[in-house]
Amino acid sequence: MLSRKILGVIVACGLVVGASATPVHGKKASRMPAWGGTDAPIRPGSSLNGSCTFNFVFYTPGTATKAPKAYIGTAGHCTDELAEEAELPGFGIVGNVVYDSDLVKSGVDFSLIEIKPELIGQTNPEVRVWGGPTRVATVEDFAVGDQVDVHGYGILVGETEQTRPRYGALFSWTEQEYQADMPAVNGDSGAPLIHHETGAALGIISRYGFTVPPSTDLGPLMTWILEELDKAGFKVRLATVE
Repeated sequence: MLSRKILGVIVACGLVVGASATPVHGKKASRMPAWGGTDAPIRPGSSLNGSCTFNFVFYTPGTATKAPKAYIGTAGHCTDELAEEAELPGFGIVGNVVYDSDLVKSGVDFSLIEIKPELIGQTNPEVRVWGGPTRVATVEDFAVGDQVDVHGYGILVGETEQTRPRYGALFSWTEQEYQADMPAVNGDSGAPLIHHETGAALGIISRYGFTVPPSTDLGPLMTWILEELDKAGFKVRLATVE
């Protein structure tokens, strides 16, 4: 998929609004993080600590007195405590955990990592290989059998560049979670899921069980993740591309 221009998605009162990151005025430019290019090492679908996978990039806009902040997510069971360092193998520490759903007794299975300010320029929101997210997916987008794309570092199935991008089929969902048949296993935990038809952020890899096709994955939808972050005081926006 061709590289896409970064957008900001504002999620408020259940509405998703796209806003171009291309600066029109100097003041607007200061509100958006200065993302790196597609060669940036910190991206959705990158390895976390060699045992899990990073998912989507988020941000909070800057103000007249404060610089914008950038974040990246993973599964809640991939981290243990606040301030824990998150490492990208071969690169180093990218930031620290600021939210872990396990610590607030939320079932969303999500952790949020604040990216070091000096590394924002080495961060890009585009999911490896697949591209996107174009926006946040909603249940109105879904149909049984829809293709769902993932890029992860699962054991065996995610050990080469050729096998890290994989896809499966969506077959059920609620207002909070999806269920899909796809080849995702340990190591893929936290990986980003893209709704193939729309390019939208569907959710993340959370847990699985062996079935045929290879595995049945269950996990939180992006809408639920953002709701839980908002409850915890994190008014973050999903960083998107077009």
